[in-house]
Amino acid sequence: MTVILVRHGQSRGNLRGIIQGWLDEPLTEDGEAQARLVAARLASMPVSTVYASPLARAWSTGEAVAAALGLPLVAEPGMREHYFGAAQGFTWGEATERWGLRAGHGEDWAAGVPDAEPMLDFRRRVGAALDALLDRHEQEVVVCVSHGGTIAQAVAHVLGLPEAISPAIRVDNTSLTIVEGTAARPMLRALNDACHVGEARSVVSRAF
Repeated sequence: MTVILVRHGQSRGNLRGIIQGWLDEPLTEDGEAQARLVAARLASMPVSTVYASPLARAWSTGEAVAAALGLPLVAEPGMREHYFGAAQGFTWGEATERWGLRAGHGEDWAAGVPDAEPMLDFRRRVGAALDALLDRHEQEVVVCVSHGGTIAQAVAHVLGLPEAISPAIRVDNTSLTIVEGTAARPMLRALNDACHVGEARSVVSRAF
């Protein structure tokens, strides 16, 4: 079993530097171009199913991938981004000033934000969704378009890192992160592979 995790293309929220979470921020023109590039890269692969987070930026990227493969797009809500509660829509500086966000990767930095999803719940949600994909498609290759924070948690789950850890992993727009195996024995094969974007890559300051 192989799950190819794809981060969405650049969104307007990325450009604005805001905490997007579950906000439905659309892709920028660059993001749409990135989606076409990753779709072209995946078009020749033996993919059986294309999943995507239902959030607009991931769904639009997933539509490009699914169209290139001639497959329907299937929603996977468990692979949505971290829900940041009241901080969504604020810039990182604004949220830090208002709620005193913590900078460490070994703690729930948004614990003081009203209605934010606890880090432990986020990790377990993502881990359960990834495990389900690994076990649902034995001997198949699937694509799941998701988010930077979600993919980082998926990697942490595969590596068996403590659930309280939010790993410091860079996940570029439309990069590929590949997981193989089963839920019982997953293996990380590739991380943040964005060679299809090359010089057209848009660098953003935060993953979410």
